Amino acid sequence: MRLAFALLALSCSTVMAAAGEIPACDDASVLSTLSSRQAWAEAHTWKDGVTIAALDRVGERRLVTEGFSSIDRRYCAARAELTASRPTALYYVVSANEGFAGYGWNVEFCLSGHDPYYVYGNDCQVLK
Repeated sequence: MRLAFALLALSCSTVMAAAGEIPACDDASVLSTLSSRQAWAEAHTWKDGVTIAALDRVGERRLVTEGFSSIDRRYCAARAELTASRPTALYYVVSANEGFAGYGWNVEFCLSGHDPYYVYGNDCQVLK
């Protein structure tokens, strides 16, 4: 019974994506997630002293809601003001139904010039 309540609370916290909607590129929860995940990656992986200080020029590049995949995606871009570095492009995709256990939304991101393993291709090409 407690598990059911926990899952209900989890699904309510991200009700927008559960309804098939994706938060906007400039949604506060999306921007907060970007900053916190990059800070975590910096502290645990990169350790180069670069974190996101501010985001501006946030905009949607495209919205994919139909086609081969059943997962709706919103492709976004922003300018990231970084600590210990100059501003750079930030590319990210917000995907519906990709949160915990398929509920809610998820965000993947790439800072241009800060992907040494080319996880998202040359210059973040996968997320553009």
